[in-house]
Amino acid sequence: MKHIKNSPHVFPGEENSVQTFSATEQFELSHPNEFGALSPWELDFRQLDAGAMSTKIAVREGRNSSILNIATDRPVHQRGACPNGVVTFGIANGGTVMNWQGQELDRDAFLTFGNNDGFDGVTTEAFVGHVVSFDTAAFSSFAGACGYQTSGEEPATRVLQSEQSSRRMAGLKRRLVGALFDPHMPYDMELEASLMLDVLSILTDGELHEDKSDAQLRNRAVTRAIDLMHAHISDPLPIKELCRSSEASWRTLDRGFKDRFGCGPKAYYVRLRLTQVRLGLLARAPSELIAEIANRHGFWHMGQFADVYRRFFGELPSETNSKQK
Repeated sequence: MKHIKNSPHVFPGEENSVQTFSATEQFELSHPNEFGALSPWELDFRQLDAGAMSTKIAVREGRNSSILNIATDRPVHQRGACPNGVVTFGIANGGTVMNWQGQELDRDAFLTFGNNDGFDGVTTEAFVGHVVSFDTAAFSSFAGACGYQTSGEEPATRVLQSEQSSRRMAGLKRRLVGALFDPHMPYDMELEASLMLDVLSILTDGELHEDKSDAQLRNRAVTRAIDLMHAHISDPLPIKELCRSSEASWRTLDRGFKDRFGCGPKAYYVRLRLTQVRLGLLARAPSELIAEIANRHGFWHMGQFADVYRRFFGELPSETNSKQK
């Protein structure tokens, strides 16, 4: 999704989800409005304190999303509007947004930017914000397939009131920062789906959206999902398709897997594939490459694969390979 005008990035076809989308672009500007000339956003930021101001921006683009990190070192009245057909959400480092859409803030908040009326906020001299934007149609389609019921008129500001929603926001922020600055994290369709899930879990936090399924329904859904995972070891199913094919909402699957295994469906799927990779390494033919075994089980980004493998098994794939009998 284009966040930078005339960006040279060409995104792969949706059928080829193993490719990584664009690299991070970084800008250091004398004023944040200069970014308006580079992007499809309408920006009208007004500096509130005297003195030279520095603005640092990092942007990365995916097929149906884009992420942005912005830091300014002067208080700013932020005004503007996101592009048509885009829905945008933001997280500010604690206490650096004093007012958003006319609402005073004294704690962390999950911010929505609005489409028609734009956004209006006041930030402090040490402002750091994390922003994620989605193609509206793709976001709505994903939400429906995963069983999330979202209103078309979300509040302009969602103030986090529970420990659970604070944890979810912290997790989203880690994922956004990682996608921007971790060279081992691919920005692919799997990451886009994870970002959408993070946002939806925050937007729909509350008793109204809690999973109401019974144990029998959850068990059936988990069994169907595991069968699907086994059938798609080499070509992992996207979250959206896993929900559709198992005939369950993401909340139902998540609760069912956590009740039975102590981890969610995404983590279970990764561990299943890692286990198969480990078995393949222990039985590797002399002519077979480690990368070929990883690719056969849906791991295409070798730097990230090696890191995930090491964190789970306590050793690198090459160390497992050396244990061959």
